[in-house]
Amino acid sequence: MGERIGRFDIRGELGRGAQSVVYLAFDPHLEREVAVKTMHFSAANDRQNVDLLGEARIVSKLRHPGIVPIFEAGEQDGDLYLVFEYVQGESLAKLMKREAPLPAARAASLMSAILAAIAHAHKEGVIHRDLKPSNVLIDDSGTPRVMDFGIARRVDGGSPSSGELSGTPAYMAPEYVSGRAVSEQTDVFAAGLILLEMLTGRRVFQGDNVQAIMDRVAKEAVALPAGVHVDERLGAIALRAVAHDPVDRFRSADEFRKALEAFLAPPEEESVDREAAQSTVEFLLRRMRHKSDFPALSESVSAINRIASSESESVNKLSLSILRDFSLTNKILRLVNSVHYRQAGGGNISTISRAVIVLGFDAVRNIAITVLLFEHLQDKANANVLKEEFLRANLAGILAKDVTGQLKARDLEQAFICSVFHNLGRLLAQFYFPEETEEIRNLMTQKSCSEAVAAQRVLGIGFEELGIGIARSWGFPPLIVNSMERLPPGAVRRPRSPEERLRALSSYSNDLCQAIATLEPAEREKELVRIKARYGDTVPLDDKSVHEVIQRSIEEVTDFARIIRINLGQTQFGQQLRRYARGGGGAEAQDADDTALGGAVLERESSVGLDTGNFPAEGQKAADAQAVLTAGIQDISNTLVSDFKLNDILRIILETMYRAMGFRRVLLCIKDARANTMQGRFGFGPEANELARAFRFTLKFTPDIFHAATSKGVDILISDIDDEKIAERIPDWYRKASTAKTFVLFPLTVKSNPVALIYADKPHAGEIEITEKELQLLRTLRNQALLAIKQAT
Repeated sequence: MGERIGRFDIRGELGRGAQSVVYLAFDPHLEREVAVKTMHFSAANDRQNVDLLGEARIVSKLRHPGIVPIFEAGEQDGDLYLVFEYVQGESLAKLMKREAPLPAARAASLMSAILAAIAHAHKEGVIHRDLKPSNVLIDDSGTPRVMDFGIARRVDGGSPSSGELSGTPAYMAPEYVSGRAVSEQTDVFAAGLILLEMLTGRRVFQGDNVQAIMDRVAKEAVALPAGVHVDERLGAIALRAVAHDPVDRFRSADEFRKALEAFLAPPEEESVDREAAQSTVEFLLRRMRHKSDFPALSESVSAINRIASSESESVNKLSLSILRDFSLTNKILRLVNSVHYRQAGGGNISTISRAVIVLGFDAVRNIAITVLLFEHLQDKANANVLKEEFLRANLAGILAKDVTGQLKARDLEQAFICSVFHNLGRLLAQFYFPEETEEIRNLMTQKSCSEAVAAQRVLGIGFEELGIGIARSWGFPPLIVNSMERLPPGAVRRPRSPEERLRALSSYSNDLCQAIATLEPAEREKELVRIKARYGDTVPLDDKSVHEVIQRSIEEVTDFARIIRINLGQTQFGQQLRRYARGGGGAEAQDADDTALGGAVLERESSVGLDTGNFPAEGQKAADAQAVLTAGIQDISNTLVSDFKLNDILRIILETMYRAMGFRRVLLCIKDARANTMQGRFGFGPEANELARAFRFTLKFTPDIFHAATSKGVDILISDIDDEKIAERIPDWYRKASTAKTFVLFPLTVKSNPVALIYADKPHAGEIEITEKELQLLRTLRNQALLAIKQAT
């Protein structure tokens, strides 16, 4: 196999089997990484390739978060290849090799998620037929995702036409080995074998060769291995799944999954309490929805959590979601240009799109959700307490991120958001139930009881469970939701999974924050010693490193408070941080601390493009549009000299135009050379992506304004599409696609040949006004887009 398969550029090998190799590859058309699996059979078989391609097309229609989708399938040099989404993480096989045997609850939870995906495929009429640990990926959030339906077949597809076996012998069902019978229960059998392997750390069917393994599968009933402890209830479930006779097996993957869910549920007496707690969450949610801002907050956070995992779509969708709120846009850009991000940014950042490129999707997403939470949790009667709670939560998140960096771990952003949301229940209760929260505090004082006990008495639920319930309703991934659960007392064991590590870091950073924020120096030092002893296996940092982390985190939360307009020096929390900072350094540190926390100085961003007045509401032109355009041009220049992706540059250009000029929508169209048409790709503004799909016109001669712009390479502003002088030159396809009455076109041409087009509009005639200087800057942006296209091709 050469350096390219189809149109895909090979970047490295991810793994190989007896008849296949999986490569990491790059799709130059969609500018994304993919996984390409090639299959080479010992004997050329055109019919087999045709059948497999047909089955791949069927499987490509499966849509489930637990299934790795097939993007494409094709042939090269007689070999079949399949193109999958590239999922960062590791296979279940690698996880088991490192950690098995797994705890019963974790094994059951993983298998339940796998079965949900398999049940979805079965519902669509597809059987996997090669379910095994190496065909299950565990992504970075800890979610199992089933892949490689490459030899899948339809449930109603009849018997195999060939007597040959397809699959991995150690995970085949007895009826398939003996009689080539295929049904949903063959996948159930394989899933049961995987569950047993997770629980015991051993593959069930082993042998010296393939035939020996297949003989064992056909003849031997599965039993639990001697000398290995397996939970009795879970062991019985697993053994039913691998019953030799299909009649004795679970009838479906969904029935198997429900048995595991029942195992994972708490005992009956606890489940009653759980039901009561869930009822309480639903009752509190109903009360919260009566406050007008809670539905708005919920929709905003849920929308961000619904953003697709595809990188190219994530950047665009996240940018659009943020840009709808100009106040949020303002604060995020101020934050990403603060001292703690400036080094990563390589200069001022003036667009959300570039912030995502420079800082990463997770960082900007987490900043957005954190700021959204603060924006909505403001109340005059409750303001001071809320500020204290919010800043404490933010400090805990920053501490977790800095500790993670100190430990050279990769999941900095996950650590941040997990630790911030550790306190979600208390924050929301303080805002929406202030009287009850005050009663909780009084009860703690009067009865000397814990916060959890007091909250249970007053609200019928603890803050922790309230926060977890709301986080679930907002669509946060299990990794974050599970980290919100506090650890039991005592020493914290060394984490065995990403989920355990994040939960421990979240708990550690919140304990650290509590000590800094509430205790006097003598008590604080004792508490820090206790925390160090408790988390020694999880956070192996010496005292000096811990104090350095705390000092850096205090500086960052101070910067954050200044940007969101909280006078930290006037809060009890700020005064406590000042006392810590004074205790941690000499006169020089104290002077710096007084300046940072005193609230007398508000740092002003150096770039005029970042001035608050230059962030217009949606559809309104910036107060100083030239400044925003100039800042965007500089942003693009900074990106062009680095290793850029073409879509990133084009997205920054469109966002700059969108924000500066107050266009309703800005759209990028790209030439389709084969069809000789111009096709909408993506854009900013309401329903921009829907408009892009409808935006398609020929580049052959047509007597309309779009052909005039693209063929002559001239910029055209149409003030009113219904003006009698121009109405006949507005094509029908445009009137069907858009209701905008005014638009402007900026064609991109290379040697008189059109390669792209930037379109921008406003709803009402005469609304687009462009000064001469603004036009020059807009043309500079267009030329930067052209330069990026030339460099990328």
